[in-house]
Amino acid sequence: MYPSVTINGIDMFQTYHAPLRELHSVQPPEVKSFFQEVPGGDGSIDLSETNSGRPTYKRREITMKFQCEMPMNQWSATVSNILREFHGKEGKVIFEDDPDYYYIGRMAVSDYERVVRAGTFTITVNAEPYKYELVSSLEPWLWDPFNFRTGLIRSYGDLQVEGTRELVIPGTERWIIPVMEVAGSLSLTFEGVTYPLKAGRNKLYDVVIKDGDNLLIFTGNGTVSVDYRGGIL
Repeated sequence: MYPSVTINGIDMFQTYHAPLRELHSVQPPEVKSFFQEVPGGDGSIDLSETNSGRPTYKRREITMKFQCEMPMNQWSATVSNILREFHGKEGKVIFEDDPDYYYIGRMAVSDYERVVRAGTFTITVNAEPYKYELVSSLEPWLWDPFNFRTGLIRSYGDLQVEGTRELVIPGTERWIIPVMEVAGSLSLTFEGVTYPLKAGRNKLYDVVIKDGDNLLIFTGNGTVSVDYRGGIL
């Protein structure tokens, strides 16, 4: 059997004695592509990135096949409980062997059957194309699952600005418009353009955190919290 998975905070192995039956549950998302035929010409024009400026993706499918080792006399009640918890619900899925990220999408339970000593069932997730960092830049860091070799600690809360303060955000494949919570009188310079920031919540649609290092320069006096959560394929 393969590692366990946690869905909406429920460890499937601990709760249902249900490890995964297959290691590879997650398939890559399909690329959204658009080609315009050229009348009277060879080939076609690739317009896939014309509107977005980057590759975009369809939702991906996650198929988790479980073997449930609950006693046979508990199987009917267990199936009902599994259906109540997961069928048709939105699921936050964390794999034991990839604990720094989660997938999210709409779930369906299927293919359940009881055999001599165990039962089997499948949970399919129609998931968003990216997997998301488990902890956002404003949430308390979780040291237990942290990978000191590959993990990235983001701590962008209550940053004190007295004059000028620079913040470099390592961006991911999923482009993000961050939300900034401001107290005091501040402005933001991003990619050579300066934006005034109001007290309270700010979401500037021209400030997009892209893959690579993104430099935000805050000027003034006050505090700012930048809410950011990266996503990768």
